Amino acid sequence: MIKNDIQELLQKLEFEHEGNLYTKRYENVNEPLKVDISGDGHIFYRECGISIGRETTCNLLEPENLVVLHCVDRLLWKGYNPIHIELEPAWKLGHSAKGGYADVWVRTFKNGGFDGSDEDKVSLLIIECKTWGREFDGAWADTKEDGAQLFSYFQQERATKFLCLYTADIIDGKIEQNYHLINVQDNEEKLANEESAKSYKDATNNKQLYNVWHETYHDDYATRGLFEDEIEPYRIGKNKYTTKDLKPVDNDTIQKKYNEFALILRQHNVGGYENAFDKLVNLFLAKVVDETSNPDDLYFYWKGSAYDDDYRLQDRLQRLYRDGMKRFLNEDVTYIEDDEIEKAFRRFKNDPDATKNTIKSYFRALKFFSDNDFSFISVHNKKLFEQNAAILLKVVKMLQDIKLKDSDQNQLLGDLFEGFLNKGVKQSEGQFFTPMPIVRFLVSSLPLEKIIQNSEEIPSAIDYACGAGHFLTEYAVQIKDYVEKYRPSIPLNEYYAHITGIEKEYRLSKVSKVSAFMYGHDETKIIYSDALVPTEDVREGAYDVLIANPPYSVKGFLETLTESQRKHYSLFNDGLNIAKNNAIEIFFIERAAQLLKVGGVAGIILPVSVLNKDGIYAKAREIILQKFDIVGLVEFGSGTFGKTGTNTVTMFLRRKETNTPDAEHYQYRVDCWFCNYENCESNDIYDDTDLLQEYCDYCDYNWEDYLAFLSGNMTESFIEHDIIQVYKTAFFGNQRNAMKGVCDQAKEIRAKFKSRQDTQSYRRLSEDEKKKQEAKAFLQFVIAIEKEKVYYFILAKTTPNPVVIVKSPSGTTNIKRFLGYEWSDTKGNEGIKYLNVATHSSSDDEGNGEDDDTLQQIDGIKGIQTPLFNPQNMEDDSKINSIIRQNFADGEVSVPDELIDYVEVYDLADLIDFKRADFSKAIKTTPVLSYPQIQSKYPLEKLGVVCPYVSEKVAYSSISPSSYVTTANMLQNRAGVTSYNDVPEVGNVTKYQKGDILVSNIRPYLKKIWLADNEGGCSNDVLVFRNAKPSDYLSEYLYAILSSDIFFDYMMVGKTGLKMPRGDKKVIPNFFIPKAPLVEVQRIIVKECQEQDNDYINASSRIIEIEEEIKELMRQSQMNAHTSINLSRADLFDISIGRRVLKSEIVKDGVYDVYSANVFEPFGKTTHSVLDDFSKSSVLWGIDGDWMVNYQDAEKPFNPTDHCGVIRVLDETVVNPRYLVWPLLKAGEAERFSRSNRASTERVKALSIMLPDIGTQNEVAQHLVSMENEIAELKSKMQACVIKKQEILDKYLK
Repeated sequence: MIKNDIQELLQKLEFEHEGNLYTKRYENVNEPLKVDISGDGHIFYRECGISIGRETTCNLLEPENLVVLHCVDRLLWKGYNPIHIELEPAWKLGHSAKGGYADVWVRTFKNGGFDGSDEDKVSLLIIECKTWGREFDGAWADTKEDGAQLFSYFQQERATKFLCLYTADIIDGKIEQNYHLINVQDNEEKLANEESAKSYKDATNNKQLYNVWHETYHDDYATRGLFEDEIEPYRIGKNKYTTKDLKPVDNDTIQKKYNEFALILRQHNVGGYENAFDKLVNLFLAKVVDETSNPDDLYFYWKGSAYDDDYRLQDRLQRLYRDGMKRFLNEDVTYIEDDEIEKAFRRFKNDPDATKNTIKSYFRALKFFSDNDFSFISVHNKKLFEQNAAILLKVVKMLQDIKLKDSDQNQLLGDLFEGFLNKGVKQSEGQFFTPMPIVRFLVSSLPLEKIIQNSEEIPSAIDYACGAGHFLTEYAVQIKDYVEKYRPSIPLNEYYAHITGIEKEYRLSKVSKVSAFMYGHDETKIIYSDALVPTEDVREGAYDVLIANPPYSVKGFLETLTESQRKHYSLFNDGLNIAKNNAIEIFFIERAAQLLKVGGVAGIILPVSVLNKDGIYAKAREIILQKFDIVGLVEFGSGTFGKTGTNTVTMFLRRKETNTPDAEHYQYRVDCWFCNYENCESNDIYDDTDLLQEYCDYCDYNWEDYLAFLSGNMTESFIEHDIIQVYKTAFFGNQRNAMKGVCDQAKEIRAKFKSRQDTQSYRRLSEDEKKKQEAKAFLQFVIAIEKEKVYYFILAKTTPNPVVIVKSPSGTTNIKRFLGYEWSDTKGNEGIKYLNVATHSSSDDEGNGEDDDTLQQIDGIKGIQTPLFNPQNMEDDSKINSIIRQNFADGEVSVPDELIDYVEVYDLADLIDFKRADFSKAIKTTPVLSYPQIQSKYPLEKLGVVCPYVSEKVAYSSISPSSYVTTANMLQNRAGVTSYNDVPEVGNVTKYQKGDILVSNIRPYLKKIWLADNEGGCSNDVLVFRNAKPSDYLSEYLYAILSSDIFFDYMMVGKTGLKMPRGDKKVIPNFFIPKAPLVEVQRIIVKECQEQDNDYINASSRIIEIEEEIKELMRQSQMNAHTSINLSRADLFDISIGRRVLKSEIVKDGVYDVYSANVFEPFGKTTHSVLDDFSKSSVLWGIDGDWMVNYQDAEKPFNPTDHCGVIRVLDETVVNPRYLVWPLLKAGEAERFSRSNRASTERVKALSIMLPDIGTQNEVAQHLVSMENEIAELKSKMQACVIKKQEILDKYLK
């Protein structure tokens, strides 16, 4: 502050003024303090009752004088009497005294009164004022170096109790003050505890006084205790702190704390970072307890050397830590407080003080001079205790002002703790932590929004190997918005109270609890226990969500469980080597099945060996298939978790029904099939036989042969089957690994038969009898294998959703891009590094520059770019987490083009090889698919060699707009293309030329293909094939092959997605093309096929004409539509939707066509329907797909799903149902119904349509019948062309 600031300063200090004279009155002060700002200015201190030694502070010329004015104003405002205040006193100099003038001196009369002589006054406080910034900082540095002015003044007045360096300034329109207050009174208890400590009373000069402050009291000072609201005048110093003294954190504070902690450790040569972090966690826990239990008198505070010492501080910290461990982790920590020792001697009569002091010294040595919960270095004597105490004091001071509880800065507090976590353990091995991007991906892949929205009760979540608590914290963060959206009346903390973590490692259990506190999730329960041990605190069948990264390969873990605890798991058997078995991860799989409730979801990170390893791992897969629906499998490479080198798979699972489980139902069904018909008590053998037929189709078994086998007869053709031949080799052969992977029952059958062969009674049998015995044993052997395979095939086949397969790419660079991070080996800066974060250079208080990007790394996850998830929008449909989440919801998923390199979608049955004899239920992430192949007597070449993809791109502006081809203007059923009449929002397009073959890769079953007769460009969803060998192949011949059903079937086998299936671009080029002779065969094929193509195109063109005629007919009739009818009229319309149809309900021989969002093409048949009356015709619409409407005749049974709506017209004298289709279609188009704008029943009922009179409707409907009949005939003709075309190919190629 300078003289120009005086008016602003006085106004902010609430002085009143008349002209240049400013005046302020103070309570209990007789005369006001006046300031004349004219000229050099004058402050009338003496007139107010303040003593003046020199007049130099009474003018406004020096900036320091404004600081003195502010300090005096604060003293008077606090209630100090002016007669006790002196400015620039003239010291009485002696032999050892130095000259000089203190700015402010506060003295009180010995009797506490307000009158008397100067000799009666006792020095209380000496204040030296400095201007803000450099002058104040320099003065404080001088004080720390040698005591400087303050200790010279102290030498002048040895009765002084406090010294103060003071500054103030106007910053951003607000007065800011800062001071350093030194208590120069001896702490007698501290001196008694430290025999060699120097005291102020024994010091003889200012240098010795400074040495006492520096050596005994370690430069101790306070920044509070003089002017705060709760401080009374004359009662200087603060030895009681409350939560009101605590401050919230900000980003700058966080960064400073990281650097401060690192500096403390360096200054004291603390090398054990993990131990240091452990002690830091204990301090955080103690601080949380303190703010919770002692808000009005905090223990976690250094109260200054005058009131505190190292022993008392550590005693308070130990008490807080003990209480915290008991309260939050239910763990007893043995610690004896000093007060308890005092109580033990209260009745001791004989020389109590001497005995007590002796025993207390022993207790002190035992309690403090050894390692404890706050030992940053190893402590085993008093000297080391004092060294550790110096470190502990600095760390306590670093943390004591931060407010943890009831803060609105929980995210920042969590980030602060996370930074210390990274610093403390480095994450160099990933052994304690799942990287945060993986945590965020896993949690956001679960259907949390649906769970919160649909759960009547508060859902429970658990991580049974919670480590540092990252999954729990992320879950709590992600449900917050959903709770506020769907359950605003329920407090968030009630949801947090249903979050549970279990951690066996003592240190990490504390870490996870403190982490929960820091993020504001106080109610999260952390249980310090072995998660494999059943406990009352963890209820089985009670959890809706389970997220975990459990431990892998822990040798001897079974030894830590009791016999009864081991038998809690079906995986355990007496044959396991308890000491050596290390497959702990699979026991965690079974534990998940025990803990989750029906429909509960899980995301579990496991070693990839759980999918394919034999032995007990196969038993674990049995549990998975019986207890869970597999929703997704995500393979992460070995670099995901640092140097651990473990390849992992994350299994996304949903708990199956437990009351009437599918596993038991189908086990009964399979038992019935394999028990021989005559032993069945009912006709159950015929139930679910469509599933058995699917199994036979999968294995290429003849159905009649298999039924004979189930009756106990193996036909010759059945025995000759490749699979049965493998069984035969395993049963009769002597190969070393012949029985590897064969089920236990089959092994037992073979072993018994082999044993019997070695008996005398068997040898005496005739050859015929031996063959009968062999055949019987072999039959039992095959039955045992087939029975197990059929059972698990059905479990896989009836899973209600496909499996989303995600694979990390190969190559270091690609893996980094996939994950969004990498691992650093740089010494001192090891650990995870987000790719988009630059290193930030910072300097500590000592000027030591170092690279520290902790804060940037923590914040950096918000900006990483990865296909796994969008950190700015977890609902981003173009990311992998959304695909998995959608699969949890309804099993209807599609994979965007940008993800096809990472994501595939397959039926579970395609991921298990049921054709192998060594059937270990191995689950593959590459499907076991059976692709159809063209049969030919000629050599075969891959399509990718003969006719590879065209990848050349050109600007859309460089092509003729009418030549643009997209899936929308390609016609179904090989009908070619129509002109494009729109303006696409594209930049570059794939270039095609005359003779190229264009195939739509969306919904290959629509069979959209075109042999280009001009050049142009096309969208990304159109595949362009170009003849690379024109000397060997005619392009028209290639078109004939690719337009055959077998090619489209090939595309559909490897499809990804269900709603909008796409062909697998990596697989399509593997389709084989017969290399038929160019002249002799290809030209003939082309000629004959073109004849069929011409007939086909003519029929297709006529269909298009009829469809246009229908449109024109409807347009003309609608011109006379003058009656508006709302679809909500219950007297005219019955509107309903179907229900969800499970995959297990789809059968081959069903009588009800199943319609979903595509109301034109049924996707299967069922034996039942949600509808029971088909006497009326129906109008169907798709609820959440592309908007479409279709008509269904009366007496034609069908089964709508929950994606299909049904309208029944109740009064056909008003509305003709066939006519209704057109106006309804147009009304939906006007509303822009689509996938993203669902046509719900409420929205459809809200529609109003215009209709002509019923006579016109009926007449139009009759025309429609005629036109539709003609279309049906043309479609039959087109199908005949397809059949003839295939016959042509077969005739010349086979």
